[in-house]
Amino acid sequence: MMNKFLIFILLPLIFLTGCWDLNENERMYYAFGAGVDFKDGQYEVTIQIISFSRVAKTEQFNQDVIQSQVTSATGNTIDEAFFELYHAIDERVFWGHFSLLIFSEGVLKQGAFDSVVNTITRFSDTRYRTWIYCTDEPLDQFLLALPLLKKSITLSKIGDPLNSYEQESFIQPIDLRNLIINLNEPSHEANIPYIKLREDWKTQKEPLSSIEFDGIGVVTPKEFKGFIKDDKANGLQWMSNKTIRAEITTSYEKDKYFSAILRNVNVNIVPIVKGNDVRFDINVGLTASLGSFEGDLTSDKIKELVKQTVKKEIEQTYQAALEMNADVFRLSEILYREDLKKWKEIQKDGRIELGEDSIRNINININKLTSGRKSFRDTIE
Repeated sequence: MMNKFLIFILLPLIFLTGCWDLNENERMYYAFGAGVDFKDGQYEVTIQIISFSRVAKTEQFNQDVIQSQVTSATGNTIDEAFFELYHAIDERVFWGHFSLLIFSEGVLKQGAFDSVVNTITRFSDTRYRTWIYCTDEPLDQFLLALPLLKKSITLSKIGDPLNSYEQESFIQPIDLRNLIINLNEPSHEANIPYIKLREDWKTQKEPLSSIEFDGIGVVTPKEFKGFIKDDKANGLQWMSNKTIRAEITTSYEKDKYFSAILRNVNVNIVPIVKGNDVRFDINVGLTASLGSFEGDLTSDKIKELVKQTVKKEIEQTYQAALEMNADVFRLSEILYREDLKKWKEIQKDGRIELGEDSIRNINININKLTSGRKSFRDTIE
């Protein structure tokens, strides 16, 4: 009886697998970010390895702990550059926490954008939630930059872009999944956030750099069309239904300005088709709240000035895109969705030809205007 009992207990153990191939956490390095450049005829990959000693911790943290280390390697292909990196890394690199990828202007101009994306997506551990950026500044500085007050590096501007986007929706972040979708749909272009460094913070010990979203880079699977930076990119925020909160400042008298906070952006683009002539009516609805101002203003005057400013910024961004033959408002896709037959007739490589008069009307509607006070007059008279 005892022998039967032992057989009953021990027999299942024969078929159980062990954990012999399990990788121990302390025996791995965690890749969080990377940058890809192309110079002197070779690809240069910069990888960021991070420490998880502060991630998800709220207790007092040793500010002197090194949160990340960065190294670079070159190769004739992207894969060769990655394997050159492995030559000088002590432990296995785990890619399951990989969260951001930065493209340099050099690699974009080389037309290798599609090749890099293909390489990253072939890594079995990487995720399509990886955030994508572009720049014309040195890549390693972005991967070394720490968030303010030296918080966890995973909460940096580029590591966690949605958090700050809720407060100021200037440039919409894009992840790998949506990047691929945009490149596969008409007009086969994507807007990638352009980032730059600013030396604008000071501490008791040293000045600090911060990362700023300053525009977009426009790419196709095989071509880089250029950057749209600074004020020229302002119109993008009024052409996205995902804009949460944005700001405008405009003048209403000589040397007098007011600022307004705009929310609840709702964009509706209507294609107007007459024969082979296709134009678009852009309808933007939003709510506004008055911020800083001097003197007395009427609600009608404020609404008119807000409408003029938003319309001007949309036109300015469209003109900048037109100069580089880019469709940043994805008007080709609008026609593709609304009138497939006409799109097939006039499209070339997924795009329709756009010109100065392709936008027929821009209608801005202020659905609600508030001041946060009882009037649009000075508080102190």
